[in-house]
Amino acid sequence: MGFRVSVITPVFNAERYVADSVRSASAIPEVEEILLVNDCGPDRSWEVCQQLEKDFPKVRLLEHSDRRNHGAGASRNLGILNARCEYVSFLDADDWYLSTRFEADKEILLRDPRVDGVYNALGNWYESESLRELWLSQGRPELMTLSAQVSPEELYLVLLHSHPRVKGEFSTDTITVRRSFFSRCGYFHTGLRLQQDTHLWKRMSVAGRLAGGNLLTPVAIRRVHPDNRMTRLADHAQYMEIWYVSLFEEFRKLGADDDAIVALLRGFFDFQVSQRNHLRAFILFCRWYLRNPQSVMTSYGHFDQMLRRLFGSYGGTDRLLSLKNRLVRAHID
Repeated sequence: MGFRVSVITPVFNAERYVADSVRSASAIPEVEEILLVNDCGPDRSWEVCQQLEKDFPKVRLLEHSDRRNHGAGASRNLGILNARCEYVSFLDADDWYLSTRFEADKEILLRDPRVDGVYNALGNWYESESLRELWLSQGRPELMTLSAQVSPEELYLVLLHSHPRVKGEFSTDTITVRRSFFSRCGYFHTGLRLQQDTHLWKRMSVAGRLAGGNLLTPVAIRRVHPDNRMTRLADHAQYMEIWYVSLFEEFRKLGADDDAIVALLRGFFDFQVSQRNHLRAFILFCRWYLRNPQSVMTSYGHFDQMLRRLFGSYGGTDRLLSLKNRLVRAHID
C-alpha cells in the first residue's frame, strides 16, 4: 500500500522564502504534489511560483476564482479540495521540511486505519539573535511539541491546557491528515485570519483520533523573521473572541463531551480576565459552576483558582475560600 502526500502551501508575501520551502518538500519521496495557492500578496511571490512550477515537476499552482486575498485558511481549504492524494500535509511558504518529515506519519497511518492524523515536533531557525530573544521573551518554545506521548482520546485535554500531566502543542507544518477526515470535522475557519489552524486541530482532537509521531526531534523548521505574524501578540488577541465562540458551536455539533466543553469554557474565562473584561468573565464563571458544581467540593481546585483569577487574592476572597474548604473537609470527614 502506497503512502503519497499532497503538500499545501498558501503563498502571500513569500517572494524571498517560497523557493526554499518548495525545494525541501520536493526532495522527499513521499510527496506526490506541492500545491502552491496564490493568496494575492503585493510582492512578486506568484512570479516566483510560476518559475517553480517549471523547475519542479511536483508543483501545481492554484488560485482563488476572484484572484483576491482570502487568508491562509481559505487558501488551505482550496488546496484540500484540489488535492489528489489520500494524505494531506501543510507547509508555510517561509518554512521548510526536514528529510525525516514523514517517517513516523507513514509508519503509523499505514499500520492503523483508525488513526486520522499524525503530528510531530517543530524546530525554529532565527534570522537574527534579536528575533530569537523576542521569541523567547514571549514564552515561546525552541521546540514546539508535546511534553510526552498521549493517547488520541486525551489529546483534546492537552490542546485545551487541561491535561494533568502532558503540556504543549503541535504546528501546522508537522501534521499529516487523511483527506477523508475533513468531511467529518470540517475545514479551516475562513473568518479567522490568524489562529484558524489551532481552531481546526482542537476540533479534530474531539472529532477523531490524532496520534503523536516524532515528538523528540523536529521534522520541520519554522523560520522566524521580521515579518512573521507569530510574534505579533496583539494581532492574535483580536481574533480570540471569534475563536472561542465559534469553537463552542463546533464542539457541540461534533458531540464533544462535557470535559471538553468545561475545559474550553475555562480557557474562555482566562482570556476574558486577561482582557480585563470582568463582567463577561463573571458570566462565564457562573456558567462553569452550573456545569461543574462538584468542583466546589474540591479543596484548592479549579473553582478556587477561577475565583481568585476573577476577584484577586484579597483578604475577603481568601477568607471565603478558606471557610469553604474547611466546610468541605468537615463534610468529607
